[in-house]
Amino acid sequence: MVQLRVSDDTLNKLFPVPAPSPSPQAPGRFPGITPDSTVALQSTLRENHTKWHIFFNDKRFHNHASHQLLAIYQLGANRPLIQAAYETHASYMRPSYESPEPITDQNFHEHLGDEKFYDAYLKFFTAALLEKGAAATLEEYVFSPKANIEPPKAGEPPLQMANRFLSGLLHPLIHTGYGAEFGLLGMFAEGLAETAVHLVTAPALTPSSLMQYATAAASDAKNATVSRLASLMPSLVLEQFSRTTQSQPVVAPSKSVHALSLVARLLTDDFWSYKTIGLPPPKGGEEDTSLERVLHLRGDQLVEVMKEWTVDGMNAQQVQDKIEELFWTNVVIYAVGGWGGRTHSKTGQFNGDFFFVHLVTSVLFLPSLVAYLSPTSTTILLRTYLLNTLALYVARGRPALPVADFFASGTLVPDDPHPNPWLTLLQNTVMHEDDHLCKLQRTLAHFASLYGTTPAGHFARLGVELGGAERLDGSLFVRAAGLSMDRLGWVREGGEKGEWDFDAFYHD
Repeated sequence: MVQLRVSDDTLNKLFPVPAPSPSPQAPGRFPGITPDSTVALQSTLRENHTKWHIFFNDKRFHNHASHQLLAIYQLGANRPLIQAAYETHASYMRPSYESPEPITDQNFHEHLGDEKFYDAYLKFFTAALLEKGAAATLEEYVFSPKANIEPPKAGEPPLQMANRFLSGLLHPLIHTGYGAEFGLLGMFAEGLAETAVHLVTAPALTPSSLMQYATAAASDAKNATVSRLASLMPSLVLEQFSRTTQSQPVVAPSKSVHALSLVARLLTDDFWSYKTIGLPPPKGGEEDTSLERVLHLRGDQLVEVMKEWTVDGMNAQQVQDKIEELFWTNVVIYAVGGWGGRTHSKTGQFNGDFFFVHLVTSVLFLPSLVAYLSPTSTTILLRTYLLNTLALYVARGRPALPVADFFASGTLVPDDPHPNPWLTLLQNTVMHEDDHLCKLQRTLAHFASLYGTTPAGHFARLGVELGGAERLDGSLFVRAAGLSMDRLGWVREGGEKGEWDFDAFYHD
C-alpha cells in the first residue's frame, strides 16, 4: 500500500471544520455535533483521503466511506459511531497506489477513464483547488467548452467531463456535492478525480444541443460564486450568488412544463416501455447496464422530451423552483413507484430500488453545487441531471405511480410513543450500518423540513399532468422514510436487517 503523502498543513486546508451549507435549499446540521465528533470526522476523512483508492474493487465499485461519515455527522452522530462506521468501510477498501506518471495540463486528456491515474488526478485537482478555489476549478474542468466540446488536440475526441460527472450512477456528482455542502476542498478533489477516471456514458446524456451553452460559460465564469476557500465565510458565497443573479435583467416567469409532467408522459406512452425498447431483464445487481442501453436507443427522443423543461440560470428564483421540482420528482419516483411495485417485489413489500435511491440522495446536492456555478453551468447541470433522471426511470422499467392510492394507504411509521416520527426514524437511521440509508433519510428529513406543509391540491394548481397529483402533499417524505426503514429494518428496535432491491420493475 502506498499512502498518499500530504502535509498536515495541506490536510488542514482540505479537511477543515465543515462549513455551514451554502444554500437555504441545502441541509442544515442536526443537534448532536460536538468538538469531539468533529475531530473524529476530520481524522477519518483524512485517513480515507490518504490511504484508499476511490474504487474498492476491480468492478469500479465506489468508496462510500466519506459519504456515510458526513451523512451521520450531519445527523448528529457521536465520535464512537463515526469511528465505527469508518472502520466498517476500511475493512474492505482497496489501498491507494502511485500512478504511472503525474497529471499535468499537457497530458490531462490522455488518461481519462483510467483508474490507475486516480492518485495523479487527485494530486492535480488538489493543487488546482488550492490555487484557484472550488468555483473556478469546477467551471474550468467540468463545465467549460474546453472540458466538453473542444478537442484537446486535432483529431482527438473531446473530454466530455460533464458526462463523466453524471456517470457511475451519479457518484462523481454525489462525492463532489459533499464538498460543496460541507465546504471541504478534499471532497472536491476526490470527486473531481473520480470524475476524471470515470468512463463516458452514452453521448446523449450530455447532448450537443445542450452543451452549446458551454460556449457562453467561458464568459460566464467570472460570475461564478467565489469558493469557500477564497471567501472563508459561507455568507459571502450566498451574497455573491445573490449579486450575480439579481444584477441580471428581470426574466419573465417560466412557462416550462413541470418535471413530474414529463415523467407522466413517459409513463403513459408505450414507446418508453421496456418491451418496446427491447430491454433485457436487469442483472439484479449494481452492474446493470440498462441506463446505458436506454440512452443509446432512446437518447435523442429523450432530448426532445426535455425541450419543454427549461431553466434560466440567471434567474435565481427560477433555479430554486426547478430544483424543488427535481426534489419532488425523484422522491415520487422512488417512493410511490416502490410502493406501487410492492406486489411484484421478491418480498411482497415496498420495492426499495437501489438505483432510484441514488436519484434521491444525489438530487440533494444540486443547491450546494449551484452555489458554486455560473448561470450557464447551472443550466447545463440541471438539464442534464433531469435527462439522467428520466433515462433511469425508463431503464428501471417505468414503474406505475399510483399517487392517490399511495396517500390513501396505511400509517406513516409503526406505532411509537414519541409525538414526532422523525425522531424515531433518525435515531434508527444513524445507528444502522447500511451506508445508503443514512444518505436517503437525511435527504427526506430535509425535504420534509422545507416542504412538509405543502397541501393536497398544490400540484394540481401547478398543472402537473401526473394522475393523482391532486393528492400529493408534504407527507410524501415521512411516508417514504417509513417505508425505507421498513425495508432496511428497524434494527435498533430489534428488527431484522433488510436490503435494497435490484429487481427493477419489469412487469405489466
